[in-house]
Amino acid sequence: MESVAIIGGGIIGTSIAYRLRDAECDVHLYEKDMIGAGTTAKSAAMLTHHQEDPDSEAYELREHAWEWYDDRIAAGTFEFDQIGTLHLARSEDEFATIQEMQRTFASFGLDLPILSPDEIADHNIASDDLRGGLWFPDDGVLDPGAIVRFFADHARDGGVDIETGVAVTDVATSDDQVTGVETTAGFQSADVVINAAGPWAQQVNDLVGVDVPIRHTQGPILVLQADDPVSLPFTFFEEGIYIREEGVSQAFAGQLATDYEDSPMLDPNLTQAIDESMYLQVAEIADTYLPDLPAFDVINEWNGIRTVTPDGQPIVDETDVEGYLLACGMSGYGVTVAPAIGEFVADWLTTGRKPDSLAPLALGRFEAVA
Repeated sequence: MESVAIIGGGIIGTSIAYRLRDAECDVHLYEKDMIGAGTTAKSAAMLTHHQEDPDSEAYELREHAWEWYDDRIAAGTFEFDQIGTLHLARSEDEFATIQEMQRTFASFGLDLPILSPDEIADHNIASDDLRGGLWFPDDGVLDPGAIVRFFADHARDGGVDIETGVAVTDVATSDDQVTGVETTAGFQSADVVINAAGPWAQQVNDLVGVDVPIRHTQGPILVLQADDPVSLPFTFFEEGIYIREEGVSQAFAGQLATDYEDSPMLDPNLTQAIDESMYLQVAEIADTYLPDLPAFDVINEWNGIRTVTPDGQPIVDETDVEGYLLACGMSGYGVTVAPAIGEFVADWLTTGRKPDSLAPLALGRFEAVA
């Protein structure tokens, strides 16, 4: 390996560049906009253990990333607002679901309490018609912009060439092996090309003729402003909406859609409008569950595009085109897993041995998926 080209300057691409900063090779990262301007900037920015369908391998991946974050939070490098995550259950079926989640997480070594309605009320949530809520007390909020800047600044200091405002227009190959990338700034030879392009990942795959099972979901977020302070954990409501506090007197309300089967491929270059039904859902939930909090006004909104896979886990693997690697399909959890993905990819490239931790993220697990 003599030269690596990373496509995408979000939290995954910059994490890989950061980990390769001391490698004995030339590393180039290309971002068509600004660093962290894509999906990363539109993230809910949670560092969370929460999984609706807990998976032990995904849990281990998150734990590995969490250790890296913990060290830098303790050192004061990153600010972390430990607000916790609360998964509420109103119906009997959902209560059974969170009970099963609790048992599964316990088998991973994470003991989580199910809060009673009275305990839920202590979090400023009206709980008269709730059966309980699974509580993740260690979860919290990070600043994804600060993380991406940290990765990019240290990568640059280590000699990585990071070019912003430069788009990759083609991936050059010869005899089914990558030879470089064509960009709006010219051609760059490369022995390895890494697709970390987030929502644009499939467009990059099309340049190489690689077929990967990824689709898009929308991640709308409304920024709610109140006149008085707001205190609210990252709260998942059974109606499919989440709301969490943001700063002193704001809250984020959003949807984290990860369903693959019913998802289309969208044009990530186009702004996706937020459907009016989202406003109505948020208003109904606020009226039902947050009556004691001050009234909110919507002061901003955005709609991120998430790249999802059939099992909700990332794809980090090689392809049939030699030297063309995938680091995509984060399914809305790029911030949570980025340090681990960057470390494992860099270890793979510098040692020539694929880490065992990447085995669950292999492309081959989808061979039966059309």
